Amino acid sequence: MNRFLSLAAACLLAGGAWAQQDNPDNPHSTKNKDRQTANVPTSQTNAQTDAANAADTHNSNDKNAARPQSGTNIDAAEINNPHSTNYKDRDTAGGDMDRDMMANATPQMQLQKLHVTNLKEIDAGRLAEQNGTAKVKDYARMLQQDHRDADAKVMALAQKKGWTLSDTPAKPEKQQKMQMEKDKLSSLKDAEFDRTFANMMAHGHRHVIEMAQGWKANCKDQDVCALIDQLMPKLQQHQQMAEKLRGPMPQGRAPQQ
Repeated sequence: MNRFLSLAAACLLAGGAWAQQDNPDNPHSTKNKDRQTANVPTSQTNAQTDAANAADTHNSNDKNAARPQSGTNIDAAEINNPHSTNYKDRDTAGGDMDRDMMANATPQMQLQKLHVTNLKEIDAGRLAEQNGTAKVKDYARMLQQDHRDADAKVMALAQKKGWTLSDTPAKPEKQQKMQMEKDKLSSLKDAEFDRTFANMMAHGHRHVIEMAQGWKANCKDQDVCALIDQLMPKLQQHQQMAEKLRGPMPQGRAPQQ
């Protein structure tokens, strides 16, 4: 009897070993027909990977297509708003240089900037008398007279200090920008001229006011600072009048500071 039990146990052990090693239907066997192993053909795994990547790319493209692209939704009101970062005449590089100038300008550089600004506004006023409508002509005449008076004071102070001022900006890119603005105004007439001219005057005066206020906050020459105090009321008046000439902002849009 004991011999029979020993023989049966041996048979069971041998059968279990055979099932694990050789039976393709055993899910634990390395030879199971449905088992995925590292021996799967490379072409098959590559095909699966490519299919997954293609699905990811497709989903990514769908998301990008649904996302608004920068610049596509800028409307005319934004483009014509001189306070907007999307303003068509905005000079980003020049603005960065002017901000540096605001902080680091010497008193002579400050007078140079005021002198060039005066000449620019006088030229713009002349063009407004020629190409604009009656709506801007009175403003244009006032602009010319006020900036002639301001420039006489700037030049007198420069002479007193022994400083020579140029009629053009020192940087070629600034010279080019001034000429492009002048050419643009020269090519326009009537209502289109009025709109562009008013935008330029509002934006330009606001920019110079902010710059001059920065100089005053870190005054380096009392005579120059006193002159800025004299010129500031007219600059502010010109800027406010230019804003009125531009007309009200489109409903629902506030100027961006």
